[in-house]
Amino acid sequence: MYSRYFVILYIFFIAFACKSSPKVETVEAKDNDGYTERYQRRKSDYAKEGLYVKTDPQGAKVEEAMYKSDTLDGWRIIYYETGDTQVLESYRQGLFEGAYRVYYPGGKTKLSGTYSNNEMNGLWKGFYENGALKEEVTFANNQENGPFVEYYPNGKLKAQGSYLDGDNEHGELKLYNEAGVHIKTMECDKGICKTIWEVEKGD
Repeated sequence: MYSRYFVILYIFFIAFACKSSPKVETVEAKDNDGYTERYQRRKSDYAKEGLYVKTDPQGAKVEEAMYKSDTLDGWRIIYYETGDTQVLESYRQGLFEGAYRVYYPGGKTKLSGTYSNNEMNGLWKGFYENGALKEEVTFANNQENGPFVEYYPNGKLKAQGSYLDGDNEHGELKLYNEAGVHIKTMECDKGICKTIWEVEKGD
């Protein structure tokens, strides 16, 4: 009877100890340059889990990210020295997935687009520091593939055409002056372009 009683007590003690002992631990480490990393990791294999934060010697955030099983999973933010967000990334199981943003100091968007399965796809937009739209480019398979439009800082149309397999104009390319007046048309073949019309010469 007593042996059975002690066995029950032993099982209860082990269960309580396992329940009360956390499976993760908090790590804080400073490198030789004074930068500090803070994160949680699993005790079993030291894999990062949850929020990761890196700060500079003055205590300002340099980077924040979410980890799952020691792999980026969720958002990742890189900061300017001022504390403003510089880059916002999205991950799924270590691969780019979802929104991607780059910002100017002060918070205005510099670049925006979307990743799918670690590749740039769809419409990506670039902006001037004053917030005006600079360009719109279609991506596929991680390269410029499809229509693009460029604008001057005053909002007037600068160029329009298409890219093929990267930064290679392909097909008809139209160019405009800062007043938005069409001044030239070119015919392009994978980045090699020849003029087929100019406003001074007419058709």
